[in-house]
Amino acid sequence: MSEPASARPPVLSAELTLPAQICVGVWTAIVVVASASLYFFYSRGLTNIYGDAMAHMEGARRLFDSLTPGYDEIGTVWLPLPHLLAAPLAINDFLWKTGLAGSLVSSAALIVTAWFVFRLATEMNREVAAGVVALGGFLLCPNMLYLASTPLTEPRAILWMVLMVYGLFRYQESGSVRVLIGAGVAAFCGTLTRYDGWSVLPFAALFVLLARQYPWPKRLRHATLFSAIAGAGPALWLLHNAYQFGNALEFYNGPYSAQAIYAHQLATTAFAFPTDGSILVSTRYYLEDLKLVIGVGPLVLALLGLIAWAANAPDRRRRAVALLFLVPLPFNIQAMAHSAVPLYVPTLFPNTYWNLRLGMEMLPAAAIFPSFLLSPGLPRRLHRLVLAGLLLIIVGQAVLIASHGARELAIAKEGLLNTPCRSHRQQAVIRVLRQVYDGGNILIASGKWPCVMREVSIPFHKTLTGNNRRFRDLLRAAPAKWAEWIVRGDGDDVDILMRAYPEAYRSFETIFQANFPGEGSVEIYRRRGD
Repeated sequence: MSEPASARPPVLSAELTLPAQICVGVWTAIVVVASASLYFFYSRGLTNIYGDAMAHMEGARRLFDSLTPGYDEIGTVWLPLPHLLAAPLAINDFLWKTGLAGSLVSSAALIVTAWFVFRLATEMNREVAAGVVALGGFLLCPNMLYLASTPLTEPRAILWMVLMVYGLFRYQESGSVRVLIGAGVAAFCGTLTRYDGWSVLPFAALFVLLARQYPWPKRLRHATLFSAIAGAGPALWLLHNAYQFGNALEFYNGPYSAQAIYAHQLATTAFAFPTDGSILVSTRYYLEDLKLVIGVGPLVLALLGLIAWAANAPDRRRRAVALLFLVPLPFNIQAMAHSAVPLYVPTLFPNTYWNLRLGMEMLPAAAIFPSFLLSPGLPRRLHRLVLAGLLLIIVGQAVLIASHGARELAIAKEGLLNTPCRSHRQQAVIRVLRQVYDGGNILIASGKWPCVMREVSIPFHKTLTGNNRRFRDLLRAAPAKWAEWIVRGDGDDVDILMRAYPEAYRSFETIFQANFPGEGSVEIYRRRGD
């Protein structure tokens, strides 16, 4: 005997308008959680410990505070949008030194992303309970909360990915060209945030081509429109690299690229990444990473949700856009196997922590797919039991991950173990410059000494680096005219420059020299008096 309709949960229309009290409640919960987590991690000194986080703050600060401010400081390898967004805040000394200039942007990204995860799951499943499940899966992930308190770029990349998918879903539902353009803009921003955003473009364009039952010429026009907007990001980056460095692929095969860094590692240590050249090994490491940063419970629910999606023929098509959230899985595995991207997990050789945050890119999938298990067609009692079970697993996994404390979160622990400010060589440079620096320009390798400038309070407009394009040739011929101090680490840009043009640097005298086992040597020079 079938259950009466009144006993079943309400089914919402595709054009969903949420009650104001639900919107206010969800927004309040998201903002409270995001703000509390930022305060929690900042008050424990954990938000700005990554070398990459400090380097991103340097990149943002240099856009205004530099001998060559503006466009010349955009550089290569790292995409520009995260620095551009944080730059207005990084002008402030306190926000720059603490990293809050980037942390505030990441926290804002978390808030907006969580809202659209909730909206997407609610609208795909046509019920609020499904949105609550997805929101819980996303917002109650301790490693995501930690990551969103840092200046790292993953929270912003996840934001653009979610906005793009939500826009494509709304386009599929409505056919609105304006919505499609919005999705293209989100994809464009994603391609200028992390390279992961490039990999999703072909799949997103294919989705646009198949989303609506339009005549094929109209489908092609819409797919071309989306591709032109989204693809402008990679095109602009290639043009920038060609103009600034004479090589459109400088970010991929230049001296600062992952490939060049890996080649140097192989040449100096002969240590190869355990995942290098093997898709199977890379898959194993990446899955292990997912278990550490997201947890087994949400991953199992996501797999069951994917099966539920495939089995639910009536709703399969309108939920298909969620498959785009799976693209980071093959992208990262391929990058680990063939693009010199390292990932170390403590449970596998070499049993340490490195790049664990790559796994967080799968969190939208781990949040959205479990919501497909909560079908509005279920009888009310079963619906409530499934909802309670899903939330229990999500909350239980969050408690389990967080139970050992903030410093034991996998991604936070990676930052603590690898922070460059613990380096004896870096601390030596800080000590010496605090004692002797009295002004003047410093020739120093960009990104190699991320703790020095903020600890010694030296403005970046007092530094000369390889990014100062206008000074590159001048530093080969007459460095003493432009620099009073030199910080030289073995193998860095400055070391290479001084080895190539030794006569040009005769007018500098060594004031400090030391070698640190496992870290290399460092020398500090001062220009001789006239």
